[in-house]
Amino acid sequence: MADPGDRWTVRRVDDAAPDDQVRKAGRRLAIPTPWSDVGVTGSLLFGRCLGSGKTPYQVSIDVAEPRYKCTCPSRKFPCKHSVALLYLWAEGRVDETGVADFAAEWAGRSAERTARREAPPAERTPEQEQAALLRAAERDARVDAGLADLSLFLRDLVGRGLAADSQHRPRRLQEQAVRLVDAQAPGLARRLHDLAGITDATPDWPARLTEGLGRVHLLVRAWQNRATLPDDLVATVRAHLGFTLRSEDVLATPGVHDTWVVVGLRDADEDRVSVRRVWLWGRTTGRPALVMFFAAGGAAFTSNLYPGTELDATLHFYPGRSPLRAAVGERDEHARAVAPWTPPALTVAEASGAWRSALAGDPWLGEWPVVVAGCLQKDVATGFGLVDDAGDSVAVVGDKAWPALAVAGGASCVFSGELSADGLQVGAAVVDGELVVL
Repeated sequence: MADPGDRWTVRRVDDAAPDDQVRKAGRRLAIPTPWSDVGVTGSLLFGRCLGSGKTPYQVSIDVAEPRYKCTCPSRKFPCKHSVALLYLWAEGRVDETGVADFAAEWAGRSAERTARREAPPAERTPEQEQAALLRAAERDARVDAGLADLSLFLRDLVGRGLAADSQHRPRRLQEQAVRLVDAQAPGLARRLHDLAGITDATPDWPARLTEGLGRVHLLVRAWQNRATLPDDLVATVRAHLGFTLRSEDVLATPGVHDTWVVVGLRDADEDRVSVRRVWLWGRTTGRPALVMFFAAGGAAFTSNLYPGTELDATLHFYPGRSPLRAAVGERDEHARAVAPWTPPALTVAEASGAWRSALAGDPWLGEWPVVVAGCLQKDVATGFGLVDDAGDSVAVVGDKAWPALAVAGGASCVFSGELSADGLQVGAAVVDGELVVL
């Protein structure tokens, strides 16, 4: 029988729904009337749901991955029928039973696909290795040319003055971003795209634009002088330019085994690709980690890491300064609900020091995960802030400030979140040993 502790919460089902429309429709269907042959075996959840036709839809869900299958024509994953079945299960209204034939057949096919995907890659032949080296050299040459043109553009832009011809500056920055995509430096292209959004109407635009252009210039110079830089800094520069590593190469490096608590999740759309950033924290090592998932064309994320859960696993960190991003290697078991946890919390000064140290190693870093203790306060003039016992404070930004205040109830609390130059963006709180996802 499946461990009841592995059952999803209603909050997690809410988060799994692709949008509010599916969430509401799934909630309406989470009643016994349209359902038959409902059951759960291990991590396999299944049932038939009667729709507008005579033939019920067959719904199969592997809640451990998670993966979804429904015979309805919806293009949303999970669909409303899958979400409804998850609600029934989360509320304890699905019993352990023998597996239905349609669910067993789907699970078998899924297991075969997983085995093929996780099979060790075949070793490349000498010819393939040579071809890969040639492709890498050709890409380096394209990046060289693209960054040389960008360097001239930056010199012209700054030489003329940022306020000169400012009405055309966003367009010119966007044009440079497009050229950098062609030069196969998409990471740098995204930075220019963001800078193009800074107009004369943006508060404090001269300082923000100057800082952003300075980081771009530093990245260009670092690439151009990469032959003189240490290997870990070169790896950092390549990552920020948009070079990627094969996951099998990362998984071949030494790993860090721990019980990893999933403390936060954030989704964003970047260049027609949806990106999910999942933050983890090691119980024993106290080490933060970032696992990223990507989905294109409106597809669902293949993420199996959700805030409020933990798993025993080995993480393999990508090379670079201030290593943070990781790939999940071997895991001892599926994710489970977080056991009571009281993480060692930093003061505001210690958290700020951790952020500065990370930024010194990687000047292009956007944010750094921290676990910090303090009292959340609301000021009419300055907004939200976190104040610790020493009286030090940090601004709290993002849309989770009010939920965080409600959870803490005005008392001192331990918060996990992302610290950046703008302030602290909280993602979860630890109250009496319980991780509360905001």
